[in-house]
Amino acid sequence: MDGEGAIFDAGALTAISIAFGLTISVLAYGIGHISGGHINPAVTLSFMVLRLKSITAGLLYMLAQFAGATLGAFILWGCTASLTEHCDDERDSDGNLPGDINGVCSSSAKADGSGYGPPFSLGVNMVAPRVSTGSAFLIEMMGTFLLVFTVLQVAVHNKSTAGNVAPIAIGWAVLVAHLVLIPFTGCGINPARSFGPMIVDTIGGMDVWVRGCWVFYTAPFIGSTVAALTYKFIFCEEEDVKDAVEEAAMKKNDDLEKVNRPEIDDLELQPNGTGETEDME
Repeated sequence: MDGEGAIFDAGALTAISIAFGLTISVLAYGIGHISGGHINPAVTLSFMVLRLKSITAGLLYMLAQFAGATLGAFILWGCTASLTEHCDDERDSDGNLPGDINGVCSSSAKADGSGYGPPFSLGVNMVAPRVSTGSAFLIEMMGTFLLVFTVLQVAVHNKSTAGNVAPIAIGWAVLVAHLVLIPFTGCGINPARSFGPMIVDTIGGMDVWVRGCWVFYTAPFIGSTVAALTYKFIFCEEEDVKDAVEEAAMKKNDDLEKVNRPEIDDLELQPNGTGETEDME
């Protein structure tokens, strides 16, 4: 939906959803082997609930996630700031803007009318006008549940057959969530993603702490916790969780050994221990 509650443009909805899904898949592949691909505080919370991450490590991850989201929002503002430079110059005698820049200028106006803030409000999450905060809360909780449950099933469960394609499944979960949630809330499902643009928009003089903004900092964490408990008590025995962690650790150690172990199978060892063939006359 747009600001008046109309149906969201299908083309834009699909493009945005695909972009988010592919980005998450790429990031999961890129940093999964370093940190486990933790770029969402809600996902990190589920690992803390299942005791796959310590409280200290989990909180440090979250701190990094919120800081990274804020830095990313600042960078995005810097990359797009020029979009609003000529908004006032383009107005006609009646004060109207041409259609090609009306959207960006209207969505970037400061709350006090003194100018323009970050373009398009940096895609900040907001509850649509005709959507109640209760409905938004439930939708965000369900979207986060879908994402976290998918992560746990394809990337954590020791019986998962996803293997190296797990990030693709996770990306698809994000894509589906955005297709459904964008018309209602802009699709948060990641408190850090919601936090960064809100902070930078506020610094830019925009009023974004409006009706229902609390939804994006409560619903994802509750949905994550429900997903973790559902995974643990219904779909997974406690031993399976331990086995998954141990198996991942063993696989990492095996990979390191393969890298560090010299290849000696093809050498013909001689008594002198050098692998060189002696001239036996």
